[in-house]
Amino acid sequence: MAGTVAVAGLAAAGCTATGEREPVREAARAWFAAAAARDGAALCDLLTPAAARSVAAGGKACAEAVGDISLPTGEPAEVQLWSGEAQVRAGTETLFLTQFSRGWRVAAAGCRPRPGLPYDCDVEG
Repeated sequence: MAGTVAVAGLAAAGCTATGEREPVREAARAWFAAAAARDGAALCDLLTPAAARSVAAGGKACAEAVGDISLPTGEPAEVQLWSGEAQVRAGTETLFLTQFSRGWRVAAAGCRPRPGLPYDCDVEG
């Protein structure tokens, strides 16, 4: 499921305190651990509902479909946070997360920047 993610409006939204970034970092760590373990069920549980539907759009269940995608792993290094949206960079991997009542969920993963264009992502919703 390749797609694009626009982040132009996020930079203008401002950032928050460093302590508020830790829950985002923990969600990203959980995502990378599930990706390293090839745990499709855990990966789908960490996705936003829209991203999970997008992954499953090909007729396979989310857990099976996400297992077919080669997702990079890493250690979250840089976290940018704008209200209920976040971006996490880990090496060459970029994740976009959205805050829900049950915590931070991955809205896009496997994202690569494209100068002057939205990110190109393997998973998004």
